[in-house]
Amino acid sequence: MKKLTSVCLGCLLFVSACSPHKSTRTQPIELQPQEMAPFVDKTTYYLRAIQTAIQRKFFIGDNYRGKTCDVTIKMSKDGLIYDAQGSGYPPLCEAALKAIKNADIPAPPDDETYQRIKKTIITFQPD
Repeated sequence: MKKLTSVCLGCLLFVSACSPHKSTRTQPIELQPQEMAPFVDKTTYYLRAIQTAIQRKFFIGDNYRGKTCDVTIKMSKDGLIYDAQGSGYPPLCEAALKAIKNADIPAPPDDETYQRIKKTIITFQPD
């Protein structure tokens, strides 16, 4: 189940990122509204909330196209990320870790969702 959760989170958080000091953009990513199925389970809904929170802290640029970084996160029941370790392209991992650190991640809606998400891997790969 943890592997499935990690894969789901990795797929959902397939995000674009760049180093803020090399970017010419000064505005955070604006998410486009996506159509949601009428019945989305709590875990998927929460994963989307995490994705949104992290994306708001990323600034887009072309510097990391084709690069990847996998970040293993550990989270407390209140949504606080207390450990994050990056593995991959170092500048992209640095930007990803900074975005995660600065993100306002909401608390999981219930204990079942928390148990599924408390330790997972997020894959960052610019478009």
